[in-house]
Amino acid sequence: MKILAINGSPRGPRGNTDRILQPFLEGAQSAGAEVETVYLKDMDIRHCLGCFSCWTRTPGVCVHKDDMAAMLPRLRQADVIIYATPLYVFAVSGLMKDFMDRELPNLDPHIVRRGDHYIHPPRHRDGPARQKIVLISNCGFPERHHFSALVETFRRFTDNPDTELAATVLCAGGELLAQPALRESLQRYIDAARQAGEEFVRHGHILPETQALLDTPLADPEVYSDMANLWWDSQIVRPKEETVSPSEESLETLSPPVVLPAGEGGQGPCTCREAILGMATVFNPWAAGSLCADIQFIVTGDEPGAYVLRIRNGRCTAHEGTVLHPAMTVHTPSDIWLRIARNELSGQTAYMKGMYRIEGDLTMLLRLSDLFSGDREPTAPPPPPPPQEETVQRGPLRLPGMAWLTVAFIPWIAHWATMGVPGLGPGVSLGVPFLLGVLIWGYRCLFARPTWMETGTPLYFALAGLATLLGSDFFATFGDVLGYLVLAGIWLGTLATETPFTAEYSKWSYPSALWRHPAFVRTNGIITAVWGGVYLLQAVLALAGHHAPGQALLWTLARNLLLVPAFAFTAWFQKWYPTYRAVS
Repeated sequence: MKILAINGSPRGPRGNTDRILQPFLEGAQSAGAEVETVYLKDMDIRHCLGCFSCWTRTPGVCVHKDDMAAMLPRLRQADVIIYATPLYVFAVSGLMKDFMDRELPNLDPHIVRRGDHYIHPPRHRDGPARQKIVLISNCGFPERHHFSALVETFRRFTDNPDTELAATVLCAGGELLAQPALRESLQRYIDAARQAGEEFVRHGHILPETQALLDTPLADPEVYSDMANLWWDSQIVRPKEETVSPSEESLETLSPPVVLPAGEGGQGPCTCREAILGMATVFNPWAAGSLCADIQFIVTGDEPGAYVLRIRNGRCTAHEGTVLHPAMTVHTPSDIWLRIARNELSGQTAYMKGMYRIEGDLTMLLRLSDLFSGDREPTAPPPPPPPQEETVQRGPLRLPGMAWLTVAFIPWIAHWATMGVPGLGPGVSLGVPFLLGVLIWGYRCLFARPTWMETGTPLYFALAGLATLLGSDFFATFGDVLGYLVLAGIWLGTLATETPFTAEYSKWSYPSALWRHPAFVRTNGIITAVWGGVYLLQAVLALAGHHAPGQALLWTLARNLLLVPAFAFTAWFQKWYPTYRAVS
């Protein structure tokens, strides 16, 4: 599959549009597609003159001698064209509009009926029979309905038998993607965009659960608008007469300056009072410059109180009490600010979620991390990011996640196939599965982390083999019953952990941001519980076969037929339930 991506953002690779486009292309490339990105800002593409020379005097050739001439055959030959554009006045950017206008030479001027309406047919037939179009866009508004005119444009643009609008990725509030402080909390969206690209190549469309994640708002609209407005306020150059110096009200309601370290012995603060008053000890005068301001904290919850951080002449003092005209007032529960001070919670993320609120100059909120970053010039390089959870499988065998679950069953399949076969003793029915289990466990130790089943399988067959060598015939007689009970125990036992059994395998088909999403965990928890119940029921049916040898074949057939509805349920439930949760 050849994918040609057209980025119509004037910012090019530095824009928010590209922050969505490139993960999508990475996912598509990982699925085997050939991808290429064209940045219109770097191309010479002039306005269409409306002269129709490309339809009459020089059919298929524009009068302009610019970069568009080389793009026309590339557009025709691509299997997929991605139009990536920021939302400008509820439509495409000017760069993208010029580009789309200049695609006119690829069309024939005649008006013909194709399907249920009239169109200009394609001039050439040297490309795919039906070309797929993907629309990727972001906007500064926090609501998705602002894309409605843009989507309608592309529906009309592709409303013919030769093209198809196959997918849309529309990100409201896209400016949040450019904020370093929010990178970790919004990684889920980038991972979903990458997953969408892979799914589009593999399935021809984006799966519902991934589309639901892409359609989820990045932030509450009201909170987003507050954050956007305070950023614009910080960028607007005010006339000198608008500059207001902070008042020098008396300290009658304030305590004398309090010197209190933010925690002792290298540990974080123990109380909210320590967290706020201790901020003065990590004040950064280089970041403050000539700032003159009071920051008021009104704390509620288990540790109510009022505190002020007073910044004057490159110094910061901490006080208990209130002032009349603070530059900014922080209203916060004590436990929330304590978690922020301990780096257990992002301050910007907490604000966006409405965990605390701000009054006054909101631009001060953006400066807090710099103002209280320690007494040093801001020249040190940022610390390296913390190690992320492994998000790709390693090793020479790059099998899909659920294929590894099948591999994990190979020792058990060998055991069931050889158990009770005349001429094959326990050395085969227990020894071969043990060796296979050790090989699988060893490989997974080298390149991943073995699951409960991959660890428990060789351990079970080792114990069964040892007991048989010591003269016990229990495993030879009731091995099927015990085997089903062991499987049930492994599967049901993982329900007591954070990761249900099937999630260990199915997670490789989803972005890492979803691995701990409640819908993903709950889906796999239900599937794991169902299969654990199936194994328990199979153990009961196997035991019934031992108590009624004359009906052993009937009981064996019954326990194997249980697998049919179990597989059917799994195939249906894993697609239906996440979508149901996303829209309910």
